[in-house]
Amino acid sequence: MSIASLSTVRAAVVDQGLDPVHVRGIRPADDAELRRFYAGLSPESRRTRFLSVSLGLSQAQSSSFCTTDHQHREGFVAVLERGDQAGIVGHLCLEPDGVDAAEVAIAVADRFQRRGVGRRLMTAATAWARREHVTRLTATMSGGNAPIQLLLVELGLPTDVQHVGAGIVQITIDMVGQDIAA
Repeated sequence: MSIASLSTVRAAVVDQGLDPVHVRGIRPADDAELRRFYAGLSPESRRTRFLSVSLGLSQAQSSSFCTTDHQHREGFVAVLERGDQAGIVGHLCLEPDGVDAAEVAIAVADRFQRRGVGRRLMTAATAWARREHVTRLTATMSGGNAPIQLLLVELGLPTDVQHVGAGIVQITIDMVGQDIAA
């Protein structure tokens, strides 16, 4: 699906009373829940997140994602707090990518996609980037991953979309631009 057609679909999707989901910084105690979150994603969602077939996170990967220094590396989780369905429904990580730059990667649980969770995570990420004086965010993804491409280009920040080959797209977000769109 193209970005333009996805935009039309998204315009028709109204926030369906988003469940009680809030975004917070990731913590070491999230380790097991983060592994559960990734294992619960559909194979396609894991493939689009990691650009390869994946069964989920290893213990080492999960531990690394959950242990950030909050200055150069950061992570956020979207957490559903509703009785027996409580748990992580979205994850965003930021890793250093050169001087004053960070790479961003995001995953949202299949049933919470296109409901504002990714936007909430990106709002937290851009706020962190500004506090830490990060001037550029980069995201590398499958060219067929129109939802994440649309999310990133609709932030209201200057973006540069590059097709780098083999069906891979890299989006660079200029953090020096205006405030994020609501």
